[in-house]
Amino acid sequence: YVGTGESIGRRSTYVRNGGSHYTAEEYQAIQKALRQRLGPEYISSRMAGGGQKVCYIEGHRVINLANEMFGYNGWAHSITQQNVVIRLPLPPGCWD
Repeated sequence: YVGTGESIGRRSTYVRNGGSHYTAEEYQAIQKALRQRLGPEYISSRMAGGGQKVCYIEGHRVINLANEMFGYNGWAHSITQQNVVIRLPLPPGCWD
């Protein structure tokens, strides 16, 4: 993963998913890209409960951005926590 620097020969490199290495220059370019804000063209929105508008980024856009930054197969993801929320039925017109 990006972030663990190690020295190989005289070059500083960073380990990527799968065990290959980023050069220091690639690492710095990735860090710069990660600090940038997403433009409005990346943000989608929809109406949620209670008439609220929620904004989100679609999964395919996240995957494309990760592939652009880290290269195909240069990243991984995992679910680290999952919470189950129990919803009780409410009378019509009520929101929790």
